[in-house]
Amino acid sequence: MSKIWKFVALAIVAIAIIVALFIYLHQQTDPVISISVSTDGRYAISGHAARKTNSVSPRGQMVLWDIEKKQKTILSDNANSFSALFIPDSHEFMWQDQNDIVHMQNVEGQEIKSFKHPHVQNHRITADKAFYLSVDFWGRIYKGYGDEIQPVYTDGGPTINPYSLSIVDNYFLSVTDTCHGLDYPVAETNLTANPVNPSSSKKSSYDGVTLWDKNTLKPIAKLIGNCGSTNGLISPDGKWVITGGENTTYYMWEIDNLNNRQPLSIPNNWGIYDEEKYKNDKSIPLPEKLKDEPVSVGTVAYAFLSETDYVGLGRSGRKNGEGFQFAALYKAGEPWIKAYVEIGNNPSISTNYFQRNLSVSSSPTAHILVTGQATGGGINVYKYHPDKMELEKIWVAD
Repeated sequence: MSKIWKFVALAIVAIAIIVALFIYLHQQTDPVISISVSTDGRYAISGHAARKTNSVSPRGQMVLWDIEKKQKTILSDNANSFSALFIPDSHEFMWQDQNDIVHMQNVEGQEIKSFKHPHVQNHRITADKAFYLSVDFWGRIYKGYGDEIQPVYTDGGPTINPYSLSIVDNYFLSVTDTCHGLDYPVAETNLTANPVNPSSSKKSSYDGVTLWDKNTLKPIAKLIGNCGSTNGLISPDGKWVITGGENTTYYMWEIDNLNNRQPLSIPNNWGIYDEEKYKNDKSIPLPEKLKDEPVSVGTVAYAFLSETDYVGLGRSGRKNGEGFQFAALYKAGEPWIKAYVEIGNNPSISTNYFQRNLSVSSSPTAHILVTGQATGGGINVYKYHPDKMELEKIWVAD
């Protein structure tokens, strides 16, 4: 081969390497900040941001994942990282760009609607699209958008961790960091403070865990007992509120009887386990292999794996940075541990700090759980088997 042909061959190889490297780098994503899975478990949408990004308004990629085909599509490099949201019972999703335009589109790439909206820190929508709920960094909650937007709560303030929101039937729940003294009731229902406070002096009257009436937009109750970073959601059947706090308090409230607050059982290898407090504990015995293994109960995020079964995912606090290998499984309405499901650490999931409380999503009907990763920019996908009460990891995506 002549020198000129050798040069051409080397040039072609070099170009191929450069193209491959460009494609590889373009497909790389930063850690997941928010994620949402479709009701049928087929797709997930995720918002990403680099660790050095603005924590108030993180910006990065918006990614669509086809779980069935195991494919990844980057939709935008300029998205509000908090804004990934699938619309229930559909293959349509929502996200917001850095110009504060909310896009509603389907998985085929068709844009259905777009509108200007306050910069969202979290948002939720009902399957019929008739009830859209959003919260901004300043803790202001709104219903609707465009000409139909109306304030629901303006008496709060900025939060360190994103709000948790959930909507089920005639209720919605808002959760922020909270703490109250020991002399408070388990549920405060005689609520007189106006949630829409026009004054510049805010009272944070409904920060913490608050249950709202979806029809009147009025608060029903403040649910009390958690402290520090707190997360929670309403059960799919609309009967229970589940919460977990940084002070290792984990509760269920019965919505029809809010004074019925039940503390969730914790694994008996925890140092704070109180034999007297849990003397009537009906939890499944801790397997021998987990005697020295920390088990997650909650705080960063909760996820329903079926209409009744759920897990709480938290920070492990391990010095090596690894997360919990296992999580306790509960059933709504019963405070006892029903099983221990394996989460795994290859790679660890994204609940490594409280500000990533939006990086976990599940479809109770499809029995699919999706999380971000602690250090990588990919996702972990799990399939729950209700008959065996086991969690199977089915896809680790980069």
